[in-house]
Amino acid sequence: MNMNQKYLAMAIGVVGLLVIGGGIFAVTRMSNAQPADQGKTTTKKRVADELNKIAVDQRPYLTLKPEVDGNNITLSLLELKKAASTGEYELEYQSGSLLQGAFGELKLEALPAMTKIFLGSCSAGGKCTFHEDIRGGSLLTRFEGAERYALKSDWRYFDNAAKASEFSSKDAKFQLISPDMKTQRYVIVFNAAGYPGTAPGSVVSEVFSLQTSNILTGKGTLVIRANEEGKLKIAGWDGQTWKTFDTKVDGKTATAEVTLMEAYVVIK
Repeated sequence: MNMNQKYLAMAIGVVGLLVIGGGIFAVTRMSNAQPADQGKTTTKKRVADELNKIAVDQRPYLTLKPEVDGNNITLSLLELKKAASTGEYELEYQSGSLLQGAFGELKLEALPAMTKIFLGSCSAGGKCTFHEDIRGGSLLTRFEGAERYALKSDWRYFDNAAKASEFSSKDAKFQLISPDMKTQRYVIVFNAAGYPGTAPGSVVSEVFSLQTSNILTGKGTLVIRANEEGKLKIAGWDGQTWKTFDTKVDGKTATAEVTLMEAYVVIK
């Protein structure tokens, strides 16, 4: 064997040893490795909200009130019938052709709890722009306690510069005609999630909240579409007590001459 052949044989031997050693190392490392599914995951699954699942008589009573400046509305949590430790809201609304929104925490420590929501946007430099042609949208609230629950309902916004006297809810199940409403510049008709106090009967309709930028006074003709037929009556909440009104019934449609109040339902 010449010198070149000797060097070649030595090189082949070294390579062989490296391959064998690497294979032994790889097998040893694989035998000591933990399966991937034994590690802890840091990804938190998003909890899907089941909306409006709790009974109406257990739901909180919230209102949306337009402020006199037309640039803010006040979200008020007036009653919390089902215990919760934390709460949050998401308010969406249509401004012209754009969908806008605001979100934040609900204060539950002492009720009533009020949150003023600016209908606009502000730059980092502090310049604010008011949103225009606001038409209303939806309000989503979530509550956490011994049980998690979430509620979502619609609201409709009126800029009554034209001094209109007719107002309706987004679902058209609430129809109000009142010349006294002509003095109200801003109006919100809200399909409230729950009702205040203890209703004077079995509630068989949506809960409708009527909030205005000025003091609500006067009378009107109110038509509400109920969820079922029967001996129906319209009841109104004046902020302290419920009052029922003489009601004409046609199938599921209830009609009454009412005093203007902050909330209405149909009862049996």
